[in-house]
This record gives sequence, C-alpha cells and structure tokens, in this order.
Amino acid sequence: MQKAAKDTSTFIAGFPAETQVLLNRIRAIIRKAAPGATETISYGIPTFVLEGNLVHFSGYKSHIGFYPGAGGIEVFKKELSAYVTSKGTVQFPLDKSLPAALITRIVRFRVQQNLEKAKTKKEGKKTKAASPAVKSKKPTGEEQVKAYLEKLDPAVKSEIDTVRKIIKQAGPELSERIKWNAPSYYYKEDILTFGPYKTHKLLLVFHHPAIVKIKSGLLEGSFKDRRLVHFNSKEEAVKNKKELTRIIREIIQLVGKK
Repeated sequence: MQKAAKDTSTFIAGFPAETQVLLNRIRAIIRKAAPGATETISYGIPTFVLEGNLVHFSGYKSHIGFYPGAGGIEVFKKELSAYVTSKGTVQFPLDKSLPAALITRIVRFRVQQNLEKAKTKKEGKKTKAASPAVKSKKPTGEEQVKAYLEKLDPAVKSEIDTVRKIIKQAGPELSERIKWNAPSYYYKEDILTFGPYKTHKLLLVFHHPAIVKIKSGLLEGSFKDRRLVHFNSKEEAVKNKKELTRIIREIIQLVGKK
C-alpha cells in the first residue's frame, strides 16, 4: 500500500512508470477541462476542488480509477458502458488509452454542477438574510447520518449501515455525526470515519494517532498516524465483528487515558 502523499506529484511518483504516464495524462486532461480548479489530496488520493470536491483519480494494479461522483456517472452512463463503473466511479484499464474527450465532457459537467449548486446556495443565503430570522433546530449527529444514508443506493446503504451498527455496538461511548462528508465517530477526539465507498469495498479510516499502538490483521497501512480497514462486503464485516470490536474498544480506552 502506498504511503500517504502530501501532494499530487508525490502521489503519482509512487507508481510504476507506465502507470505514472496515465496518471499524469488524466491530471492534465482535468486541469485543461477545469482551469479554475485547485489540486489537493483528499481521502488519500488526488482531488480537484472547485466550489467543493470536483473529481478524484487514483492508480491501481490494472486500471486508473476516476471518481466524478454519482451524477457524473449517471449522465454519461451510455458513453461509459464500455468500462467497469459503479456509483460515482469508473475504471480505465492500464492497457488502453484514456478517453480524453469523454473525461473532458464529464469534468466540464461536474464544473457546471458545482457552480450551479454554489449559485443556488448563495441566492438562498440572500433570501434568508432578507426574510425574518427563523431559527431551525440543528439535526443531531445521528439524524445527520440517517439523512446521509437515505440518499444512498439501497445496496450501498445496507453495506454501510451494517458496519455502522457494529461500530455503535462496540463503542456506546462514541458519538456519531457527518464529518469529512461521511459517517464519523468520536470520543473526546475524532477516532474513525468511513472512507469513500467503492464496488465491493467498505473502507474505515482510523485516524486517531493511538491506532498505531494496536496490532491486528485487520489494520492495513504503515502511515504515521492512521490505519485502514477494508471489507469486501457486509458479510465479511460481520465475520470479523469480534476483531473490529476489539480494535474499537482498545482505541477508546487509549483515548480515555489521555
């Protein structure tokens, strides 16, 4: 597993030469299609930002992963039918040329989406400022998570909710909320968060530094201050419930001693 990179160039440099060529190519295509976007690393992979996250990309053993969001995949699903796709994700094989024109259209679509969303948000703020102030009750952390889950594809919701219940049972002390655009859990400090959902892949990110003191076959990565847990399905998560529970209980105890 590649170590966390601080910038896109460093991230790309960690791949084999032939993969670097395609990663630099898709980076250049996105730059040209979205000249106003800025680059960063989010969820551990290169990300372009323009009025919020625009698109992500990454390299894998046999393909380049491109993440334009669910809208980007749905609108262009006919053009993307030749590739492996899932909710918000498309895989471009390493042994084929990148479809530059198609990627450009998808990125420009996402730019328009984000700009329109930002415009609507600003207009909403103006309307709110011009109207009498009405206090609305802020949703609780659990309500935030439930609202987040309701927006997901039913199959994805079921996968994430299964792991969510294991986490809550393992750590009743944990508070739940949406942070970093995903269900997140904290006890005195932030402890773990769901990573981006990928086809047949559930990801948990333990980002409290105390996680490096815990040894487990489930914990992956050699990062300085975090570890990852991958499950291929909710069934695999249930099968490893006991070990995941042990990890959560142990890190809560470590945080509680601080």
